[in-house]
Amino acid sequence: MSDGAPFSSELLVGLTPEQRDAVTSPLRRHMVRATAGSGKTHVLTLRILRRVAEGELAPDHVLAMTFTRKAGDELRRRLQRAGVREVRAGTFHRAALGLVSQYREDHGLKPLTIEASRRKIVAALAQQLRESGELRLEEWQLPRVELEISWALSQGFNGATYAKNARRLRRDAPLAPAQVADVIDRYVGLCRSRGVVDFDLLLSEAVALLRDEPDVLAAFRYRNRALHVDETQDMNPLQFHLLRQMAGDDPDLFCVGDPNQSIYGFNGANPNIMNDIVATWPDTAVVDLTRNHRSTAAIITVANTLIEEGARGIDPAHDEGDVPLVRDYDTDEEEASAVATWLSAQRRPASPWHTMAVLARTNAQLELVASFLDAAGVPNERRGPEHSPASDLVASELAVRRGFESPLDGVALSTIHRAKGLEFQHVATIGWAEGQLPSYHATSPSQVAEEQRLAYVALSRAESTLLITWSRGRNDPRYPDRVPSRFLAPIRRAIEELERRNAPLEGDARRAHLAAIRASLTQGALVAEGTRGDSPVAP
Repeated sequence: MSDGAPFSSELLVGLTPEQRDAVTSPLRRHMVRATAGSGKTHVLTLRILRRVAEGELAPDHVLAMTFTRKAGDELRRRLQRAGVREVRAGTFHRAALGLVSQYREDHGLKPLTIEASRRKIVAALAQQLRESGELRLEEWQLPRVELEISWALSQGFNGATYAKNARRLRRDAPLAPAQVADVIDRYVGLCRSRGVVDFDLLLSEAVALLRDEPDVLAAFRYRNRALHVDETQDMNPLQFHLLRQMAGDDPDLFCVGDPNQSIYGFNGANPNIMNDIVATWPDTAVVDLTRNHRSTAAIITVANTLIEEGARGIDPAHDEGDVPLVRDYDTDEEEASAVATWLSAQRRPASPWHTMAVLARTNAQLELVASFLDAAGVPNERRGPEHSPASDLVASELAVRRGFESPLDGVALSTIHRAKGLEFQHVATIGWAEGQLPSYHATSPSQVAEEQRLAYVALSRAESTLLITWSRGRNDPRYPDRVPSRFLAPIRRAIEELERRNAPLEGDARRAHLAAIRASLTQGALVAEGTRGDSPVAP
């Protein structure tokens, strides 16, 4: 399909009624709440294609924003395959960079310099504070200070507003609220004195331009007449503030997301922002996509046990499938060895190595698994860095320099965070012990809830088979005698019910079941015989 060509109704074939509604609705604002495997990116793509084909939008008036470079690239590829090539698709940060860079170029200002490593600036600030004698930040404190600065900026806070809100929210910060507030303001000042911005300050620059420069706002809204947001559950307050500035009071806005997959709290993400969007524009139509087209019904039954109370679960589109397995081991080595053996057993012509994955809470947990896979001759590859804004603005430049590489036929070893959005035929997810999943860092109810969503993401990556493991860690002096994750209890109950349902009948139950089958067959034969006779058979 090329720009302006009629939208083929064949593209709607196979869509559920809810998917079709989201694609064809004439309304200007939508919030599509889509569960894992429900085809949300397909729906977003088809909606853009339909509106361009039917003349509602010019493709160069469409802006689609997501949270990783990979997601933006994939959306552009889908549109280009259909002949639509001028849609802008990328992260919030790329949209902000384009806006700020254009303004600086138009006004003869020095091009913007982005500092991808916040750690460098924090380290320089700590050195300044030590030399002045105002505050001594030890080396071991710097990672937590960096995280707290990141969280504060992602919320749109400066020092004063951080201090007020940190007390209200009872933040577990590395310093007293007043000290953190001072560090935040000094950090922003140091960035300005060096003429650089980090990724959060880049978004703040864009917000300020749209808010304070009417010409910038008018030009942006003229060029970007239809806004689309993918993975809306990953949005943080600063990004939402930017969206509101972009959108105005009467936007053409299409958002898709799954609150059950909101797992980037460290980046300030908040699944409640999906509700805030609907509250900001109250006439937004809400569409629920609940049918999973990825996983077997058995895997979905298990994944549904981790859906938060009150949230709508997943409906399966496939047959029951193999019952997922839960296995426990005394040591991490036994766990890793068993995973390598299980993956080897899944290997067949229809299931090459790259259709398999091992998912863990942290990168460190994957090292041991990699060594056992290597020893067993199982090819494997580590997936890329954690989700971050740098995946768009930095990794994209690396990809251009390196060119395109052919994917290896190897088992994917990935953190759960990194695996969101991916799918594999066979998934082994390891480390389901207290302190690992959920992490021992998760102490508040909201943090534990995010760990539960993270566990849900791990399970919902699997298409056909699923192995869940944990180790007592008896050879690990740091965490000996671990106990199973609290998330395993409902999973075990669901698996027991699946096994009971699938178990062969015995004794009286089996005889009764066979008698019922015979009776049904006899009745069917009588009905068939009657239809061949001269008179109908009475019901």
